[in-house]
Amino acid sequence: MRSLPALFVTAAFALNATAIAQALPGSLWYNGDYNGVLPDGVPNERNTVVTQAAVYDDFVATGNWHLTSVYSNDHTFSNFVVTGADWEIRTGISEGNAGTLIASGTTSAPTVILNGQNGGGNIGLFIQVTGLNVNLVAGTRYWLNVTPIGNGTGRFWNVTTSGANCVGTPCGNDQNAFFNSTFFGTNFTSTANEGAPYDFSNGVIGNVVPEPATWALFTGGLGALLIAVRRRRGA
Repeated sequence: MRSLPALFVTAAFALNATAIAQALPGSLWYNGDYNGVLPDGVPNERNTVVTQAAVYDDFVATGNWHLTSVYSNDHTFSNFVVTGADWEIRTGISEGNAGTLIASGTTSAPTVILNGQNGGGNIGLFIQVTGLNVNLVAGTRYWLNVTPIGNGTGRFWNVTTSGANCVGTPCGNDQNAFFNSTFFGTNFTSTANEGAPYDFSNGVIGNVVPEPATWALFTGGLGALLIAVRRRRGA
């Protein structure tokens, strides 16, 4: 992977310098911490010295999920700039096949969180996109990408993981990730074809939406309780 001497620049993002060694709070899925494998990731960046490169890794919604945030775990140089972030959630990705786009977007104000998962002389950080309103269906396999956007300099890599401190399923152990890059001339190819037969550290945050039957049970029980209270007051 190509490198670039770090430049001193002013970062254009919201920075949280608190070291976090595990999943962000509220994560329904987190593929695990950086595992120290070198090279320490696959290019995951736009508008750096690389025009575009993106890593997609898979997760299964174990319930009906309402997502409010997504994030990737990346490495970069010390004097980095983040001007935004792209994100996508897809289904049905296979070799040479982008599958179906479920939701996507771009933000100019991602949250950047130094997470202490450094390696190979690089800085570890979460790139988080908040304010989402995405509903996912229970039992469905999805692929997530969150790509930092730079200012024409620097580099970013989505780091490898073996599932340490993971949340949800799969848990950093199914090697079902894909790489898509106009710069490197790849079209949704397995990361194994790029010399990286690993899983990659990403995550989603949100809430589990109760099934209709659960809501009916809850509201029915609440209604019965209110009736009982009224009868007791009227007695």
